[in-house]
Amino acid sequence: MKKRVVNLLLAILTIVSLALPVYAVSTGGTETHRGSIYWNGVAVSGLEYEFINNVCYVTVGSFLSVVDPEAMVEEENGTVTVSAATVTNVTDGAGSGEAGVESETLTLTASAGISYVVANGRYLYVSGGVRLVKGSIAVPVRVLAKAFNLTVNYEAATKSVLLGEQEGASAYLIPGYAFYNNDTLYWLAHIIHAESGNQPLEGMIGVANVVMNRVAHRSFPNTIYGVLFQRNQFTPAYSGSIYRAPNERSYIAAKLAMDGANTVSGALFFNRAGMSSYAARTKTYITTIGGHAFYG
Repeated sequence: MKKRVVNLLLAILTIVSLALPVYAVSTGGTETHRGSIYWNGVAVSGLEYEFINNVCYVTVGSFLSVVDPEAMVEEENGTVTVSAATVTNVTDGAGSGEAGVESETLTLTASAGISYVVANGRYLYVSGGVRLVKGSIAVPVRVLAKAFNLTVNYEAATKSVLLGEQEGASAYLIPGYAFYNNDTLYWLAHIIHAESGNQPLEGMIGVANVVMNRVAHRSFPNTIYGVLFQRNQFTPAYSGSIYRAPNERSYIAAKLAMDGANTVSGALFFNRAGMSSYAARTKTYITTIGGHAFYG
């Protein structure tokens, strides 16, 4: 009888030990990833990474050691900075007598606790925030892959992350000055500031999402300006407060939204949380962020 009880306890402990990693992921915990990360089809070692809330975070330093070993990486006081350059063409100077070198460059900054990474002046959203993994700054692998124009896929069967180079792509992300449309940035930053300048960053992004969702929706004008100045829609447009100079966070939120950040998927309306409004009465509630409720 005693032996049977011991065997039963061992069996229970075995089941629990197998279930714990799954439990850690499903409850939003941290799990040391048991699969592999592949670079151009070859498994790589030396990467420091963890799955946090089902997102693969990799330390910036170890990521660069694999995909761009010559990049300069400096990390101190919770911030990591990266400087990288890649030669794209060498000319022999035929006809001019002067040889030349063409190159692409990247600067990247990430700080622990901040909800974005800045790469070549582009603002890349990190919904769970930049983290520390094994004491070093870590960023979701998909965000770093975007900065380096890499492909990234996840193979569920083997729990493996597959990284690869995009054929014909530039070495690094297109710079912000060439990517962001100035007119769109101007109006998004102004409406964000007027409507939600004192709100959490996620709520500010949500306001931009509503505007951009309307532009893409058949029931609304197909330009930013048309959406903002549609009659009886955005109070700041007809009160004049839309012309007030935006703060820095409003510009950041606008750039994040323009680079794909979406905190209120499908939302077409928002108003003060708890307010009785047309949207609150007739539209599908999506979420509340700070002082605003969003509806689809």
